[in-house]
Amino acid sequence: MKKRIASLIISVCLCITAALTVKADTTADKQTALDGIYIENVNISGMSEEDIDQVVQAKIDELSQCRIELYVGKHGTTIMAGDLGLFAKDTKIARRAVDLGQRGNVLERFETGRQMKKGPLVLEIQYQVDQDKVKSMIADQCSQLSHPAINMSLRREKDGTFTPIPGQDGAILNEKKAVKTVMNFFSDEWRGGDAQITLDADIKPAQGDENQLSKVKDVLGESSTDYSSSLANRRTNIENGTEKLNGKVLYPGEELSVLESVTPFDEESGYAAAPSYEMGSVVDTYGGGICQVSTTLYLAVLRSELEVTERFNHSMLVNYVKPSMDAAIAEGSKDFKFKNNTDAPIYIQGYASNGELGFLVYGHETRDRENRTVTFESETTKTTDPNTQVREDSKLPFGQKEYRDGHIGKEAVLWKIVSENGQETREQVNESTYNMTPNLTSVGIKGGSTEAIKKLENAITANDPERVDEVLAQYQSASLPKAGSDEE
Repeated sequence: MKKRIASLIISVCLCITAALTVKADTTADKQTALDGIYIENVNISGMSEEDIDQVVQAKIDELSQCRIELYVGKHGTTIMAGDLGLFAKDTKIARRAVDLGQRGNVLERFETGRQMKKGPLVLEIQYQVDQDKVKSMIADQCSQLSHPAINMSLRREKDGTFTPIPGQDGAILNEKKAVKTVMNFFSDEWRGGDAQITLDADIKPAQGDENQLSKVKDVLGESSTDYSSSLANRRTNIENGTEKLNGKVLYPGEELSVLESVTPFDEESGYAAAPSYEMGSVVDTYGGGICQVSTTLYLAVLRSELEVTERFNHSMLVNYVKPSMDAAIAEGSKDFKFKNNTDAPIYIQGYASNGELGFLVYGHETRDRENRTVTFESETTKTTDPNTQVREDSKLPFGQKEYRDGHIGKEAVLWKIVSENGQETREQVNESTYNMTPNLTSVGIKGGSTEAIKKLENAITANDPERVDEVLAQYQSASLPKAGSDEE
């Protein structure tokens, strides 16, 4: 009896299994999604796999227009999600949608059916972006968002008081981490819509507080020079360069590069073409005259007894300060740098108007001004007078001369003299060498005879001015018309 019951149960189970198998085979032949299935908010009931793929792509196209704001610190840029190559991470989502409730084992299909009785079954698209496009975007656009810290600063008011100006932290983008952050955001968090992403960055805190800046009250050193005789373009350059340095604040230990502060020397930066020294000659360059700005600041820095870390003299003497008191700057070769070696911030005030250029350095005075004085003395140790150099000029008519004055050469030393409580000490600040340039005489050869030019060239090669004059006298007198001729 028990055997017969067991056989009956087995037979029933086999029948049920067969029936379910037939049902599965029948439904598996259906190539459209069952009723009540959605891709996000789109009803795909009765749709084929191809139709569902189009639904997914339409969703990608729609969301590609979403605005994504990317931030490095407080600096940001906006792109579209599509710029990053947005796509569906699950490339077989359409196939899965069609298979729901129609393929798989008995328990899977049973569970799907049970869920669908409760309400629509919604499939979420998992989004992703192209890693290569993310890397490119980070490198090309977001790296420019990195910014240095802007330290708390000061503004000098008309009444002579100082007003604190808030600073701003800096942020330097970490490109490798930023790429990972963007990739993870789209794959794990984003479900569409506009969004903001804060990219990974190394934060550089701004320096300064009101307590530090409140110490800035005293004039540590000052200097002025005259530029009233300068041409208009040179005046423009002096006033423009001074304005770029005016208001600079340096914290203890901080170094200032004057060259970095006033460059680039171009029209867009407010400079004009004016005379400057270049390779032993005077030529017009953008920013000509800027060295008077760096020189005037140099003297104020010396009198403030700040630490000079880099300084160059001019190649030739300048007329607005004594030898060894200058500080030349030139893109790519010369800079003037100094460091704040005091216990408080310093503030640089610069002015240039009515032909007077000046700088004042404000800070916290700790020196004994009553019993201690500091002066600077220029000592010339060698002088070289210009010699005379003769050269030919093929553009000038034969025998015509043009003259250009040279420059005296000098070697000089700058001394710092400190008098304190009746005791005097002398310390060498710098040593400077200024090149001599010759007095130049250009002699024209254009239109002269072959013989005359050859003799003149020989005299010029020998750099013999007297012989040059003899040749010119010989051939110029020979070319004069005879008395009584038609050419008289």
